[in-house]
Amino acid sequence: MAVKTPLNSFARGRKVGHDSSKKKRQAAVAKLQQWAKGKEKDIPNTSTK
Repeated sequence: MAVKTPLNSFARGRKVGHDSSKKKRQAAVAKLQQWAKGKEKDIPNTSTK
């Protein structure tokens, strides 16, 4: 889970339900798995940076 930064300095970060980096990682893994099955012709770029 991602942590949203607080609006003030004395509060803690709160967990949020969405995580964009996790979505990117999962999409990259899915593309790589499709390539491994033979459904993709080119090796996908799986860098998430």
